[in-house]
Amino acid sequence: MSWAIRIRGARNYLWAGARWGLALLLAGLAAWLSMRQVHWATLRDALAQVDIPLLALALLAVLATTAAKAARWRLLLRPCCKQIGRMRVLRVLLIGQMGNCFLPARLGDLARAVLLSSQAAGGFLAVLGTILVEKTLDGIVGLWILAGLAVWTPLPFSLRGPALGLVALASTLLALLLLIAIRHRQATSLNLWSVRWLPEGTRVRIRNIVASLAIGLDLLRHPADAFIALAWSAVVWGLAALTNVLLLASLGINAPHWSTWLVLVAGYIANFLPTLPAQVGVFEYASVLALTVAGVDAEPALAFALLLHLLVYAPPAVLGPASMAVEGSSWTKLKAAQNTNPREDHVVL
Repeated sequence: MSWAIRIRGARNYLWAGARWGLALLLAGLAAWLSMRQVHWATLRDALAQVDIPLLALALLAVLATTAAKAARWRLLLRPCCKQIGRMRVLRVLLIGQMGNCFLPARLGDLARAVLLSSQAAGGFLAVLGTILVEKTLDGIVGLWILAGLAVWTPLPFSLRGPALGLVALASTLLALLLLIAIRHRQATSLNLWSVRWLPEGTRVRIRNIVASLAIGLDLLRHPADAFIALAWSAVVWGLAALTNVLLLASLGINAPHWSTWLVLVAGYIANFLPTLPAQVGVFEYASVLALTVAGVDAEPALAFALLLHLLVYAPPAVLGPASMAVEGSSWTKLKAAQNTNPREDHVVL
């Protein structure tokens, strides 16, 4: 057994090392691609001429986006967390955003599930199910935007083909998730049938996991509530687009209207890459690539990327620790709770 533990530990260590190595490589490559054609004096002038009132409005749009995300998540939590206040949802969301920004492997999403697990019917996994629905709704809106960009904008052919391919792949995955949510009993039966050869204890654990996740997915089975949640997702994306519009205006950048949405989609796709904390390098390159495709010069595009990075990551960096202090928690406590919560949820179908 000791050898098995050592082998598992070595495998985890190697996997973590490989992930960090890839993240460093991507960050370095992205930073180089972002800066290779930049004239630093021109970049300095672009940043010095920023319109501060418009920049402040862009920051307010970022904060409004976070508030809209909290309202949407509270709606998604309704089936499993009926008695939960708006401010607590907002605080937990800010803690999660801080974790996603500055910790590897998007640990912030797990932290959100841990913090609300004691209030949820179905515990940790039920809350995790609501976060899965949240990502699904964002994916649906993102797909609509991506499809529109691929069909109705003058994207280069090198980007149009991959964009349509991503739409097709993601649409299939989203349809599968919706099918599981709507026909959860049939999906659960199929899942349990497929693992019937496993030991009884393992099958019981899988049954509990599937049942808890189903609680978190419950809202998708109610069309009216699902439509409201989808509308909130559209508001979230719209406010994010408004942030880009205000920031472009603050820098005096004249770009096609569709470039605003292309920046959003590029940043969304970059979230799925193995990156360093705060997406250093990759965030900038995603924004620069989107704007240069739209005809913006390298220097104003990089100025936009740097300021957008600051606007997006500053609120979690400031408000996240404050929210954690109010919650009386720490990352050590959350990690310990995460290791026990999934095993303690027992929901019988």
